[in-house]
Amino acid sequence: MSKAITLHLNDADHAALQQQADQRRVRPGTLARILVHAGLTTGISQDRDSAAGRDALERLVRRSQQREPADAVALVTDARVALAHRR
Repeated sequence: MSKAITLHLNDADHAALQQQADQRRVRPGTLARILVHAGLTTGISQDRDSAAGRDALERLVRRSQQREPADAVALVTDARVALAHRR
């Protein structure tokens, strides 16, 4: 089970998060979760945290570049049509 937290960012940090998330084609919350996870899993060392964060972001970028942009509404519509034909 996961637990939600609230993270307050100043305008500049929020804009930077939004910009980086847009570049990686993910939501800002997803990017924030990746960054927090990378920081928590590598320990206290600043150098290791930075390297782990960069590695996590590079994996995310590679994964997002392999996919074509998708239209969520079209995907749901297609799925509904496919399910209707099976009935």
